[in-house]
Amino acid sequence: MANPENATPPAQASDLAGAFELFVEASQALEQQYATLSRKVEDLSADLFQANERLNVLLNALPAAVVLIENDKISHFNQAAAQLVPGLQTGAAWATPANWKPGHGPDEFHLNSPTGLRTLQAQRVQEGLRSVIQIQDITANLRTLEDSERVDRLAAMGKMSAGIAHQLRTPLSTALLYASHLCTEELELQDRVNFAKKLQNQLIHLEKMAGEMLQFVRARPHKTQIIALDDLVNEALQTLEGLSQEKNIELSVRLQAENCMVSVERPSVVSAFIAILENAIQCSSPGQTIHVQTQADHLRGQLSIEDSGPGIAEDMLPRLFEPFATNRVTGTGLGLAIAQNAIRSHRGEITAQNKPEGGALFVVALPSMVNI
Repeated sequence: MANPENATPPAQASDLAGAFELFVEASQALEQQYATLSRKVEDLSADLFQANERLNVLLNALPAAVVLIENDKISHFNQAAAQLVPGLQTGAAWATPANWKPGHGPDEFHLNSPTGLRTLQAQRVQEGLRSVIQIQDITANLRTLEDSERVDRLAAMGKMSAGIAHQLRTPLSTALLYASHLCTEELELQDRVNFAKKLQNQLIHLEKMAGEMLQFVRARPHKTQIIALDDLVNEALQTLEGLSQEKNIELSVRLQAENCMVSVERPSVVSAFIAILENAIQCSSPGQTIHVQTQADHLRGQLSIEDSGPGIAEDMLPRLFEPFATNRVTGTGLGLAIAQNAIRSHRGEITAQNKPEGGALFVVALPSMVNI
């Protein structure tokens, strides 16, 4: 006879059976969900693999070198990047190669190679924790630009021919006249000294003009150095301090580009600044003020020179930077043309305009040095 204490009540047995069925159903549902999730993971993995394949194909198809960076680590790079920057590794930190030397323009670098000096441009675009570095070899482009600039200078020299003859003829004729007077035997000593000084001044003027003409046809700068823009402006201002005091012109100076470094041929850029400042001083009247200001952003440094003179004549404005374009009797008309050549040879630009309230505004922009 069975012990009634060990018998399972019918209600409890039914509850256990129902719970077991629910457990089985839940397990089956979980298995189905797991299977569905597994398929989705497989599909996503396949999509990700295909996306990576497409990305690699796209990157390798690009002629420029491209390096993708995530969380300060290299995640992808194409074949062009591997050839241009040997030793790139996925997962490694990006660093500018040690053999890349700063170039003239923004994001530019020089690289010595068996085929000669190459110029690279590396631009970095940051988007959150991700960034893209694009590196291009612009050596051929720069050579084309240099050839174009050379053709432009030669064309300008062709237009200058008549001007050169006119500019040289007057001082040369005057010098010959003074020389002929010196040949007069009965000439008094004091007159002889006066004519000799005048002859010397004319010859100095001719030498200066010849030097300016040679400077005008110069090619790109050869020996550059990295220097602060404000230091270049200060050097130009110191050179013209005597002239400004002589003409009673006040120079109001605000240098606000102390962290802006530029790669330039120092003498040519300083000479360009001097030419623009001297032009402003010559056009100003005693007691007037010339405002000199610098400012900079991450791409370029800028110098503005603002005077309160009569402004630039409307007929002169379009040809202001052409050789021999001047309204001043004592000017050669080469200063601003040389200044524009010097600034352009450093990938910069120079503009001039009249202010609505009177006077002229010159703005010089030079590319600043940027680290990638």
